[in-house]
Amino acid sequence: MSSRNLSVQFALRSLGAALALCIAPALGFAQEAPAPAPGAAPAPPAAAAPASPWLKVCNVHPETKAEICVITQEVRAETGQPIAAVTIQKLKDEGKYGVGLVVPIHVRLPEGVTLTVDGEKKATAQYVMCIPQSQQQPSACVAQAELTEDFISALRKGNELALVVINPQSKPIGIRLSLVGFSKTFDGPGVDRAAAEAQREQLSEALQKSAEEARKKLIEQQQKEIEGAPQ
Repeated sequence: MSSRNLSVQFALRSLGAALALCIAPALGFAQEAPAPAPGAAPAPPAAAAPASPWLKVCNVHPETKAEICVITQEVRAETGQPIAAVTIQKLKDEGKYGVGLVVPIHVRLPEGVTLTVDGEKKATAQYVMCIPQSQQQPSACVAQAELTEDFISALRKGNELALVVINPQSKPIGIRLSLVGFSKTFDGPGVDRAAAEAQREQLSEALQKSAEEARKKLIEQQQKEIEGAPQ
């Protein structure tokens, strides 16, 4: 099985199983701060490093036994419903990377998916398949591109990656992904699929809880407005 096909399969699994964890805390070691001088105002607490939505998942290829790592991020609605996913995988050729994208199914296929970093176009991925909704995964279209080190460098320096699709009304729709922590995740160690699944469960539960709390607050606010309205 080729690396490109593996990237497509992982992108589909990423959307269906939500492997990316948008609330994973950044790891690090805190250094003890020096004691303040007598009479000096206490120093403000150090700001916490922003969480990274990127995840690096590594597994052993069943045929070659080589380790394969995929960098991935998934976009989810507040309800936990998956919207889109991106995967990046190093290919055999030096300096080449396979990029797999999963986006909503209601798009114009000939235009492909434009990848921009901080608003600047970097590449276009072409659609390779669309899949209907099933019990295992929502409906989606898959696009692919083979990119170079220049694209990875742009991601390292950038703040936002956007997947720009064209809807049936021929209007561009941008699906935005944060690049916070991309370099650290890309260069750091990966987790296995079991650990990724555990993180995915955490994310799903957290998002559903957040959505339920927001719904309850909205209902309570509407009830207060009704009760306070003049009769």
